[in-house]
Amino acid sequence: MHQHRVIIVGAGLGGLTLAHGLRARGFDVAVYERDPHPDARPQGYRVQLDEPGLAGLESCLPEHLFRLGLATAAAPPARVSVRDRHLGVLTDRPTGPSSDASDGAARPHRSYAFNRPTLRQILLFGLADTVHYGAELLSWERKQDGTVTARFADGHEASADLLVGADGVGSKVRELLLPQAVVEDAGLRLIYGKIPLDGPAVAAEARASGPEANGSTAALPPWVFDSIFTVVTGGQGHPHVGFGPVRFAHSPGLAGPAHTPAVPLDSVGDYIACLVGAPADHPDMPSFSTLRGLGGPALRELAGRLVGDDWHPDVHRLLERWDPDSLFPLRISTARPVPPWEAGPVTLLGDAIHAMSPVLAMGANTAIRDAAELTRTLTEAADSETPLVDAVRVYELRMREYAFPVVAASRRTGRQRIGQK
Repeated sequence: MHQHRVIIVGAGLGGLTLAHGLRARGFDVAVYERDPHPDARPQGYRVQLDEPGLAGLESCLPEHLFRLGLATAAAPPARVSVRDRHLGVLTDRPTGPSSDASDGAARPHRSYAFNRPTLRQILLFGLADTVHYGAELLSWERKQDGTVTARFADGHEASADLLVGADGVGSKVRELLLPQAVVEDAGLRLIYGKIPLDGPAVAAEARASGPEANGSTAALPPWVFDSIFTVVTGGQGHPHVGFGPVRFAHSPGLAGPAHTPAVPLDSVGDYIACLVGAPADHPDMPSFSTLRGLGGPALRELAGRLVGDDWHPDVHRLLERWDPDSLFPLRISTARPVPPWEAGPVTLLGDAIHAMSPVLAMGANTAIRDAAELTRTLTEAADSETPLVDAVRVYELRMREYAFPVVAASRRTGRQRIGQK
């Protein structure tokens, strides 16, 4: 039986999940990543996975890596809280009932907060011979025999039965495949970083979810640990602040080497992921090019101006603990729905096709769901010896049905809560 070859462009969460899923099912897989090495740029901090992201990971990863992922994740109360700037509760709801999983099976609801760099290290394990760095895609060409050839900036060429664009919001694959696809500036700018919870007193108090204000623990209000994520909003069109606690069930730096087989993971202390966001046209918000040029202390000072004096003192105390060295800016984008296109030997997953506002925490979940869905359809085609293009057609139809309503819901919620366009 012919061994199908798949090229994946982009070594993010979705692309790496797909690589594991396809390799486990006998596909010849190569991942090409334009970054020169895994730590070439900030990858963010906390990422929340619910269903179907967790179901997608479970179906694609080796069982031992999935177990390690859960062991090194945090499991705060599976609730999302929205409060006003005085900390009055506006909404407080569970993260949601279990969505239909990639394989259609009903599962009890699960919700975890992962440290994104740790999860990416886990996903990279076992793929050393599969991921190629410093490989910037320039173009691809469909051949008469139905295969596709990718060309890279270093002069390298690679051919495959299928090329998958998992290369994010600025996807080169999407640009070439669907030039009509539009990714819009959502009109939001974020300053993102983390509040360390290191030190025995701080860590013990945080784990108890009931710290008292004394000494070094004075800036740890209990409410920040009551939900998997808390949004404090100044009102529609005004700045907002988000807090997501990450208190590891097992320290990654200890759990990875103790795992069988051993997986090298960086040591990471407990922290609260923290962001301050505002509309791009807020009078205190500079242009994004200027924002990108600011160092950590300047970003923290800007955030302090965005969060006014009339906000609850707890918010200011938390921001005072923000690690300036962890801060970086983000520009939020959102995709317009794309009408159906003709299926072929090139397809897309994740932000490359359905970028969305982070307000519903569904971007990574949906990208991983894509990976599981594509793995399933390609495997069924290979097993039945039918053309892969048939599997791509089924995947793209299904992906459009579940992904673009999530994009729309994220846009609506972003407009209501935080002034997204």
